Amino acid sequence: LGTHGGHSFYKFPTVEALSKVSEEELRALGMGYRAKFIVKTAAILLDKGGRGWLMGLRELPHMEAREALEELHGVGSKVADCVCLFSLDKHQAIPVDTHVWQITVRDFDPSLGKVKSITPTVYQRVGDLHRGRYGDYAGWAHTILFAADLVRFKERTDEALRSRSEGGSPAKKAKTTPA
Repeated sequence: LGTHGGHSFYKFPTVEALSKVSEEELRALGMGYRAKFIVKTAAILLDKGGRGWLMGLRELPHMEAREALEELHGVGSKVADCVCLFSLDKHQAIPVDTHVWQITVRDFDPSLGKVKSITPTVYQRVGDLHRGRYGDYAGWAHTILFAADLVRFKERTDEALRSRSEGGSPAKKAKTTPA
C-alpha cells in the first residue's frame, strides 16, 4: 500500500491468494503453528464462497455470524467475536479472554472469580454483563476497558489522573516534563 514513517504497509491477501500458499511457505514467513490453520481456513472459505460469504455474515445477527465463523478450522468464540466486532459491524460482540474475564471479576461480578476456566456458560455470562451495562456498543466499551487496563496504557492513564488532581493538565505537564 505504501510507506509511512519508514514502515511499509501491505494489503491483506485475498482468500484466493491465501489458498495458493502452502503451509511450508507460511512457516517460512514466520507464521509458526498458525500456518496450518491459515491453509485449512482459506480452503474452507473458498468452498463457502470466499469474500462474498464473509461479507454476507454482516447481514446475520451476532450469534449466527459467530457460530458460522466457529465452523472455520481453529476459530473459537474469542476469535469469532473479534472478527464480529472489528470486521462485521457486530458492536455488541465481546471477545472474552482471561484478561477480559479478570476485568469482569473486578468491575462487574466478583463471584466469577471462583470459576476455574472460561466455559461457554462463563463466556456468555461475561459478555452479557458487558452488554447489560453498555448496551448496543458494549464491544467498543469493552475494547476501551481492555486497553486502559494494559500496563503500558495504565501508566499513562495514572499519570494523567495524577496531573489533573494536582491542578494541571496532561498536555501542560507533558510540555514541562523532560522525556
